[in-house]
Amino acid sequence: MSRINWIFNRFFQRWKFHFYAILPHPTEAKILMLSDDENSWFLPNSCINEDIHPSEFATIQKVIEQELGISANILYYAHNYDDKSKCEIHTIYVLEHNYLIKELIEKFKDASWVDLETLKNISLKLPEHKSVIQEYLTEIEISEIPELRPSWARKGWLYSAKKWIEEQLLELNYQQLSPVECIKSWGISCVLQVKTTAGNIYFKQASTLPLFCNEPLVTTELANLFPENIPTVLSINSEHHWMLLADFGEPIGRNSSIKLQKNVYRLLAQIQIKSIQHIDNLLNIGCLDRRLEKLSTQIDVLFNDKNVLSQFKETEIQKLQTLAPHLKNLCSQLAEYKIPQTLVHGDLHLGNVALYNNKYLIFDWTDSCISHPFFDMFPLFFIQKKNPFFSPLKSLRYEYLSQWEIYESKPRLLEAWKLAKPLCALHHAVTYQHITACLEPRAKQECNALPYFLRQLLKCKI
Repeated sequence: MSRINWIFNRFFQRWKFHFYAILPHPTEAKILMLSDDENSWFLPNSCINEDIHPSEFATIQKVIEQELGISANILYYAHNYDDKSKCEIHTIYVLEHNYLIKELIEKFKDASWVDLETLKNISLKLPEHKSVIQEYLTEIEISEIPELRPSWARKGWLYSAKKWIEEQLLELNYQQLSPVECIKSWGISCVLQVKTTAGNIYFKQASTLPLFCNEPLVTTELANLFPENIPTVLSINSEHHWMLLADFGEPIGRNSSIKLQKNVYRLLAQIQIKSIQHIDNLLNIGCLDRRLEKLSTQIDVLFNDKNVLSQFKETEIQKLQTLAPHLKNLCSQLAEYKIPQTLVHGDLHLGNVALYNNKYLIFDWTDSCISHPFFDMFPLFFIQKKNPFFSPLKSLRYEYLSQWEIYESKPRLLEAWKLAKPLCALHHAVTYQHITACLEPRAKQECNALPYFLRQLLKCKI
């Protein structure tokens, strides 16, 4: 399907979201399945006419309650498939519930408990679900959870997190006005929200991946350094990598006005410049060292990683490996400019910026590190040109670069900008190399932008 048709479908046609529920037996390695008059078996399911991302657990949970009539915690989605030609999303969720056996059976017509042996001998309405169900039943039968599965996708985690949140709210003298709910959960992080008398309070636990910072400590330090532009950290739990944030409003969104975007890029540059004097401290508390000399050493490792190369054609692999010496040279060239290496957010898009009490607040510092500041400019280097709601690139670039004229002249900044573009793609490719390597197989495609960034690198004029 052409890109024009895809854009039309995504933005103008009605999408359908098909969701399926794996409801486990309370004590045995079985799940609840339904059957029809033709003795064809299937998971409890429903369909709504909406385009919902599978990680938006708060929305999905409400849909499950409305459509299936059950209240349950979503642990993770075991399978997800987008059929763009039909504008359909199909997702299987594994649920955690407190229902008794009898209660669940009564809620669904023609329901039975199915174990591995039974699964072998029944016909499924959707045969493609069989392997997913089999994998889940095998896992619970042998009681062996994959090592790479994050804690928030495991039974009992939500109860512990909620208990901690409620304890912190009591200490803060905040009155809870709503239940704690999960608003996003995927392989690299989980975010919960609770409404209180002090606004919406947010809880986050991020993965401790090799290239992720110690986000609770880094965010706390950044909030101390830039209290007007970083969310306030109310409490942290170092043992579990938990963090509780004060209300910081709503994200301004990727389709914000040019004026707002200019404000954000100007602010980012100012924060990066002010952070130069705090680099050693940021490194000491868990912000990773990913400066140019480090990036240069990661090139050969990246281009010889079998898991990385398996995602590319042979011609692309040859081109990438041919580029290795040139990229190392670019690292040395860029380092010769007087632009200091400093704080990099790592995922600076407008979905990670909020406007609260007339102040811009930058959040989600999971990927933050010390590196070349221009590496935060991937939305200007790459994404803007692909956006159907394109915004003027040059004016945004000028707003950002003008802040750096205290270090280099405008012509020199533009030279550095050109050098930084392929290295920006390389930096983010290395990030995703480490992310996908640490996710269990079912979750690897949730956030695998590695092929995208390496193909952007191949398009660069080096």
